[in-house]
Amino acid sequence: AFSVVSKLLSQRKLDLLEELVSAEVLQVLKEKISLLPDSHRDALAADIDAIMYTTEGDVRIYYDDDGIKFVSILMCFWYLNGANLPDEVPGEAKVFQIVFGDENTKEKKHLLTANYEFQREFTEGVKPDWTITRIEHPRLLE
Repeated sequence: AFSVVSKLLSQRKLDLLEELVSAEVLQVLKEKISLLPDSHRDALAADIDAIMYTTEGDVRIYYDDDGIKFVSILMCFWYLNGANLPDEVPGEAKVFQIVFGDENTKEKKHLLTANYEFQREFTEGVKPDWTITRIEHPRLLE
């Protein structure tokens, strides 16, 4: 889900996120994405093969005032991206300069982070769909 959503964000295909992302998050994303420079927008995309590490940041089970049961999982992702980010972008780490062929052909990769929160209602009889209720790409989507 992270890879699919991050690529759709990068491509500005926000209408395709309506079934995956909460309406509140989608509205904020529409505002932020429209202001991003192309290099930052390109850096949002995470190929599934470029995800280096994932971990859960927080897992919560809670009930609302009506007794409806929810599960929320915050996932943290570290991924490599070859977007042409300026060197002065704080918070990201240039970890690899990979040489293919000869010394004149270099590809610079950045190690970037993202946090996505997934939520699902676990009330009996409710369709078992996960919704993304938070999307953070530090230093890119601020």
